[in-house]
This record gives sequence, structure tokens and C-alpha cells, in this order.
Amino acid sequence: MKLSEKLKVNSQKIRVREFVMAGQKLRVRVPLVSEMDEMNNRVKNADISAQYEKLSIPLIEKKEEIEGEAIEFKEDDILISGKSVKEMAKMAAQTNARILEMFKLLVPEIDGENMDNLTYEEIESEFPFSIQIELSKKITEVISPGYEETRKN
Repeated sequence: MKLSEKLKVNSQKIRVREFVMAGQKLRVRVPLVSEMDEMNNRVKNADISAQYEKLSIPLIEKKEEIEGEAIEFKEDDILISGKSVKEMAKMAAQTNARILEMFKLLVPEIDGENMDNLTYEEIESEFPFSIQIELSKKITEVISPGYEETRKN
């Protein structure tokens, strides 16, 4: 017999926590360890191609004008003052993926709905980046109380 059956509790409801941000009450589903591992894996392996394109195309288009001005064009990357555009794209893609994963933990107000098909583009179209970061941080605090304090040490 499952523990939830023995305790006569709905484990899905217990795994939902609430918080208030800017006067808006939001509910968050606390993921299982296995779900969190999968989320972290998706973030770690985020596709950087769109971000790399977004960052590199303007540079490639102006290559003749800017080459040599602390910008070095490699076969598979571009370096700006020694910093890799691919690395910047990777960081941006992982940040966007982490925000998406956090937002997917929000519980919709409409019963039966979920956030499985949510895309980062939908988030980006409705929330400024600063709000995305703030909301993601708040979700992290709610699902992992003490996480920020542990990270500091």
C-alpha cells in the first residue's frame, strides 16, 4: 500500500504550494526528485542554435567592417575580446530553459489544464526579463526552502 493511501491524503494536493507576488496569488507544484533531475538535464542540454544564430548573424553580416576590432572569426565560433559567442549563447539558452522549467511548475487556475506545452517565447511575450528572473527565483524558493541560503555557503 502506498504511503499516501495509508495516510489518506492526496499527495498531488500536498505537493502544491502558494505564494503571492505583486498581489497575485500563484500556486506551484513541487517536483519529485526524479522530475527535478529531468528538468536540470533539459536545462544543461538546452539547444543553443537559435541563441547562437541570434548573436552571431549581426556580427557575420558586418564581418568586413568589424573584423580585427577585438573580434575574431573562428571556423565554428566568434570571439569578442576573447569571449566565445557560443558560450554566451549557451548561457542564454540555459537561462531561458531554466525559466521555462520553473514556469511549467506553476499550477493553472483552470482545472485540468497544465503548462506542459508552454514555450519560452510565450513567457517572453508576456513578461519582461526582470520579472521572469524574479518569478523564477520565487518559484525556486517555494519548491526548495533554504536553497538560496545553502547556495551561499
